[in-house]
Amino acid sequence: MAFSINTNTASMAALASLRSTNAMLTTTENQISTGKKVNGASDDPAIYAISQTMNSQISALAGVSTGLQTASQVVSMASTQGATISNLLSTLSQSLTEGQTGNLDAATMNDTINKTLSQIDAAANGATFKGANLLAGAVGNGVTSTEATAAQDVNGTLFTQTGYNATSAGLGLSGLNVNQTGLDVSIGTAGLATGDSLKLQTSSVATNTGSATNQANSLTFEVASAPGDAGETALTTAINAKANTQGSGGSATKAFTFAFNGTTMGGKPTVTIGAGFTATSSVDSNGMTNMVITNNTTGAAQTLSYGQDANGNMSVSVSTGADQNGNITAKSTFVEVATKSTDSASTTANKLMAAVQNQGFGVSKDSTTGDLQIAGGNLDSANGAAVTVASDANATATNTSGSTYALLAVNAAITSMNKISSALGSSTNQLTGLQSTVSSLSDALTTGEGALTDADLSAESAKLTSLQTKQQLAIQSLSIANSQSSSLMSLFR
Repeated sequence: MAFSINTNTASMAALASLRSTNAMLTTTENQISTGKKVNGASDDPAIYAISQTMNSQISALAGVSTGLQTASQVVSMASTQGATISNLLSTLSQSLTEGQTGNLDAATMNDTINKTLSQIDAAANGATFKGANLLAGAVGNGVTSTEATAAQDVNGTLFTQTGYNATSAGLGLSGLNVNQTGLDVSIGTAGLATGDSLKLQTSSVATNTGSATNQANSLTFEVASAPGDAGETALTTAINAKANTQGSGGSATKAFTFAFNGTTMGGKPTVTIGAGFTATSSVDSNGMTNMVITNNTTGAAQTLSYGQDANGNMSVSVSTGADQNGNITAKSTFVEVATKSTDSASTTANKLMAAVQNQGFGVSKDSTTGDLQIAGGNLDSANGAAVTVASDANATATNTSGSTYALLAVNAAITSMNKISSALGSSTNQLTGLQSTVSSLSDALTTGEGALTDADLSAESAKLTSLQTKQQLAIQSLSIANSQSSSLMSLFR
């Protein structure tokens, strides 16, 4: 073995071993201190890229969870206030019933009614969370949105809970008093025939912003026994007459053209948007298709809504008035009361009764005469032309009033509130399920990302001890190798 002071092979080998040991020791100490075996792209490029993608998904899910929590609070607030409104309506119904049997004076009863209606309005307007309110029915007074919307996944799929109008006006109790006005509709022995109609007009109501409109809402119930018969033809004409137009003279263009399904009663209709107009569509929680049709020149918007009610009758609404915030203040609603040519007068009356009830009115049927008693829904019989029964000389409508109609209006409001509460309850369950799904997915991604990047600290602890021993041995070996050159001095003594 040759000895050289210029080249110390043993020292270089010891130094290389020490460097390698130090590098491994640094890696192990880094993994122990961070708890991760992949801290950067240099550790493992493929695993690092995968883990970054998973981390971005986890972060996105955190945002989704926050949005769902906010939406859940909005719905929860509405549910809580909705329960309060339901209790107020139940108490009011009890008070009216007791007033009838206890002969309470009208002034006392009206004071009770007015105070209850004020409490209902306060509860509805108080159901606001971060500007969103599902019961106010319109924006204003601190309400910036009447729906709750949140992303339900990282792809941006939205959960949307549309709002309702649970104010006293929205529940059809505007102007309620102990001597409430109502309608008595006599169908007659022949019943209603195809093409017969019942038209109800409802009073104009001040919006949540305090602005009022002189336009009234109207509802037309048209009897139709077959696709394309006189009943459907009348409704088609009336609906299309409400479409806004642009231009003048021969160049006038309608915002839309509505046509019933030509082969199936209550089937999906066809809507054609006119030239110069743009439409955006959405489906609300009640299954109604809402089309906002905008005039491209003026920017004026009109809403067309259509869908089946609980009894399968096609219901179509066209907005005819809006406030400065774009809230609909007046609309015309048309309902196709689907009957059969073989239906008896009693059956037709029952179908009409159900259709009217589905639109928020209180309806009862006199067991002796078969007359329909109608109240609620902000019915405005004192404003003229409240009811029109066409084509059947035996069918008549008479304005009437009394505490019976006040109770009927309150019961209709209770039914409407029950539907709202049920919808909010379903949304609460849906949001709870979505939050659970998002949480589970986030946990699964976190576990997966950890499996890829987390260090096994028990193994790293054992490795640390081994490397520290190797480091000490490498240092000792280097020290011995470095001392070899000094031993050469003994050869020159």
